[in-house]
Amino acid sequence: MVSNKSRLLRLYKYLYTNTDSEHFTTKGEIMEALRDEETVYSRQTVRNDIDTLTEEGYDIETVVSSGNYYYFREREFTLEELRIIADAVTSSRFVGKNQKARIRKKLKQFCSRYQAGSVERHLICLEQPNKRDIAVYDMVNLLNDAVNRGRRISFQLLDRPARSQEEPASDRGLVLAEGGTAYICTPLDLVWDGKKYYLVGLEDPDRTPVLYAVEDLVRPVILDLEAAEKPKEFNPELFAKKILEPEDLHMEGEK
Repeated sequence: MVSNKSRLLRLYKYLYTNTDSEHFTTKGEIMEALRDEETVYSRQTVRNDIDTLTEEGYDIETVVSSGNYYYFREREFTLEELRIIADAVTSSRFVGKNQKARIRKKLKQFCSRYQAGSVERHLICLEQPNKRDIAVYDMVNLLNDAVNRGRRISFQLLDRPARSQEEPASDRGLVLAEGGTAYICTPLDLVWDGKKYYLVGLEDPDRTPVLYAVEDLVRPVILDLEAAEKPKEFNPELFAKKILEPEDLHMEGEK
């Protein structure tokens, strides 16, 4: 006979996968679905196990009737939240096609089998990540780790031609600013404006507020140096908006 822990796990998986607010199950259906040579189920066993899962914090709803019905109500994500995540993943230019498919498949595990079809989005993203996009995404992860760990970073800067030139620099054609000067700063926040990632930080040695396009950073490294303290009155979001948003947008917002 299987252990109580294994029996509870099987019941949890069954309810999570096969029920939701529109699809219920009964004790009889549970007993039939989970029956095997090693497990002995009775209606009382099912009732006791559901009570145990509920006491442990799992939101299993009982619909009281002549036979009672059960379904898994609250989950880690609502169906609408899963759709939002799926759309964000599908439309991301920093995630490859195969990885997008793997993530969407995993998202379906957070809902019932009846809802899984709604998570599969019929959205085609024509823009695919290039080599530089992938490098930018890797740097975003590194910078985020530095913020979480409270550490400073060092990097070099890409000396870009005129800003009107939209073609991204390839790794082969990187030209470092000022002969490859190394910069050190405390990363505070990452900013996304719908097109690019930016880094808000405090540059050494004077804790000068700076805003860098992440795609202009070259070989960022997390240092074993504690982050500088952020000035109490400094707001990274307002600082980034002041630099990135055109002046006329600020004027419109004041009207």
